[in-house]
Amino acid sequence: MADRASIPPFVYKVISGRKLDALRSRAGLTQEHVAKHLGCAQSKIANIESGLSNAHPDDLAELLNLYDADPATRQECEDLVRSGRKRAPRNALRSRFEGEMQQVVDMEASANVIWARSAMIIPGLLQIEAYMRYVFRAYRPSLTQEQIDRYTENRLARQEVLGNLHQRFWFNIDEAALRRMANMDGGSEIMRQQIEHLISMIDRPNIEIQAVPFETGYYMGQDINYRIFGYETDPPAQLVYVEQYDGGNVLHDGKSVHRFLSLWDHQKAVGLGPDQTRAFFARVASSL
Repeated sequence: MADRASIPPFVYKVISGRKLDALRSRAGLTQEHVAKHLGCAQSKIANIESGLSNAHPDDLAELLNLYDADPATRQECEDLVRSGRKRAPRNALRSRFEGEMQQVVDMEASANVIWARSAMIIPGLLQIEAYMRYVFRAYRPSLTQEQIDRYTENRLARQEVLGNLHQRFWFNIDEAALRRMANMDGGSEIMRQQIEHLISMIDRPNIEIQAVPFETGYYMGQDINYRIFGYETDPPAQLVYVEQYDGGNVLHDGKSVHRFLSLWDHQKAVGLGPDQTRAFFARVASSL
């Protein structure tokens, strides 16, 4: 069983921002009031509370004085901000990726719970090797065999987090992701193997998989691929990774996170339960 990684510094920035936001609200102050007190722009306070930037030690002390924080809360905030200033630990897997994917790899290994939504493709953490290679060739026909081998190796390495029983994974998969390869050369057999793998993963104690069949009809956000990484900290923190054709974006501002949490609740509600999903996967596999 793998060990859940420590919380990365950029997540600590989000947690400390949420904490300061809560303290300000409890004190009955607006960001504008706080900015005027510190003699700075309101955007500086907003960036601190949203986790975009860390509070300078002098600013933090002034904020905690303004919010009348007790000694225990003061120490907690100082520890959070200090953790947010640290450099990300060196990690062999993390170093294989660039940009936002480094943050995704960090969060995959450290979040308490991960909710993953897939509209047109099987989630990377659940893909079998043959499916990976097929998808890499389809998405990027210009890739060399060496590049495909490397990307496949990296994705397989990411899947090791599924062995950590201290983390929980919940996948919501549209039927389109299951049917996409059916009419392609060799795709039906790969898809059958992939679905059999999904069925086996349902039995994992820390993994929940639900399918959303075509018969559900249209539903909110059906074409969006995203992941929500949840941390059971004080206060709790959630970060969202939204996939795009050429990469993706990590979102952690309150409004965006709330929007995607609401979207997830809706999509979870239209998905099948575990036993229904197992039976549905079996029917799809038998039809290929």
